[in-house]
Amino acid sequence: MSPGEGPCDPEIKPPHRETTEHMKRACLLLLPAMLLIVLAAPGCNDESKPIFTRVRVTPTCGVAPLDTEVFAAVSGGNESGDPMGGTNNLEIAWNFGDGGTGSTAISYHQYTVPGDYTITVTATDPDGQTATSTVPVSVMADSLVITVDSNFPDGNVPLGERIQFDMTAVSCDIDFPTVVGDSVKMIYLWEMGDAADTIFTGAMPSFTYGVAGTYDVDVAVTYPALAVTRRATLQFIVGP
Repeated sequence: MSPGEGPCDPEIKPPHRETTEHMKRACLLLLPAMLLIVLAAPGCNDESKPIFTRVRVTPTCGVAPLDTEVFAAVSGGNESGDPMGGTNNLEIAWNFGDGGTGSTAISYHQYTVPGDYTITVTATDPDGQTATSTVPVSVMADSLVITVDSNFPDGNVPLGERIQFDMTAVSCDIDFPTVVGDSVKMIYLWEMGDAADTIFTGAMPSFTYGVAGTYDVDVAVTYPALAVTRRATLQFIVGP
C-alpha cells in the first residue's frame, strides 16, 4: 500500500457533522412527498376507489305488491374524470333481483311476486373502479302466513296414537318456530272437533282421540300487533 492510501492516512477526513445534519434534514423533507407519490399509485389508496357511505332500502319487508325506495351515497373514486375534480361522475346501477334495474342515486321499484330478493347496487367511476353493496328484501304473500301440520301428514291415525301438531308463522317481524320467542306475540286456538269440544291455546299441542271417526281440527292464529287472524284446518281419520 502506497503512502497516503492507507485507511489511517491523515489526508482522508470524515464527513463534517454539519453536512450530515443537512442530509438528514433533506431526507425528512422528502419523506412526505415520497409518501404522497406512493399513496397516489393505483391500488395503494383506498380513497381512490368508490366507497358507499350509506345505502338505504325502504321498506325491506312487506306484502306484495311492495313499493320500495332505494338510496345510495358514495364517496371516493375519480368522481369527475379529470385531475381538478368537479361534478360527481360516478355511475350508479341497481339490480333489484327480479329483473328490475335502476340507474340513479334514488330509485323506485315495485315487487309483484312474493319471495326473498337481494338488491345489489354498484358504483363505477370513470377509471372503471367499482364498489358494491347488497340489501336483502322479503316480499310476503300475506301480512301473516301460517302453516299447520302433524306427525300424521296423510291424516290417517291409528286409534290411541297421539297426534303432535306443528305450526309455522311468518310475517315481517315474526319467524316462528325459528325464533322461539316469537310464540308469545301470537294467540292460538286449536279446536279438536271431538265430542268433548276439546281446545288448546298453546302454539303446538298434542292430542289423542279415544273414539274412531273423522275429525276436523280447526286452527286460528291471531297476531294482535297487526290485528289479523289466520285460519287453517287439518282432517284426521282415526281408526283401528
